[in-house]
Amino acid sequence: MLHLVRLELRKVKLGGIVRTSALTLLGVLGFVLLIGSDEAEGFKNYEEALTIIEMLVRIAFIIYASVLLSKLVVEEYRNQTMALLFTYPISRKKLLLAKLLIVGAITFAMVVIGTVLVSVGFYLFNEKLHYFAAPLTTDIVKTQAIHLVVNGIASAGMALVPLFFGMLRKSVPTTIVSSILIVALVNASNNGSSLGENIAVPITLGVIGFFVAYLSIRNVEHADL
Repeated sequence: MLHLVRLELRKVKLGGIVRTSALTLLGVLGFVLLIGSDEAEGFKNYEEALTIIEMLVRIAFIIYASVLLSKLVVEEYRNQTMALLFTYPISRKKLLLAKLLIVGAITFAMVVIGTVLVSVGFYLFNEKLHYFAAPLTTDIVKTQAIHLVVNGIASAGMALVPLFFGMLRKSVPTTIVSSILIVALVNASNNGSSLGENIAVPITLGVIGFFVAYLSIRNVEHADL
């Protein structure tokens, strides 16, 4: 399995993922600093700032995960590359599992690591620019850390939901657009709150995503290519 994962990682080019992730996180940090600089509408405390940072990073990398899904799975089905791979003496289930593990693992890692990096960056800027005076306490860090790990796992599952829509027509645009619609629905603001603020919502979508992955892997041996 590890050998299959290494082979699939060559296709996504880790160097490109790192560069794209770095640029994405810089963009998120810049946007958060812009919000913080607004005296009227800026952050009031670290709880609010860290929640927004986590939400923005999660949105960015769930959408990015759909690009990886498209490259590793949907495009290979559409171009019949998967049919060629399935002629090799390799378990179809293991091959597809390796692809989905990569997408889920990268999403989890980028959501967690990315949120931490942007949060640290924001903290350092706030220490210099004083967007607000409220301190960052140990209790806040502990609460946000637990929330981040849970949301990271949920995000890894949510990232797999677009696979269901993309595989209906073997369509890359459908895969990516469905991920955008999912994060827009979950994080759309309604009177200052969103569905994503209720931890049960991303967890539920995460479970659905893992179930989609399970069904895809279970049925792949008999799938019509």
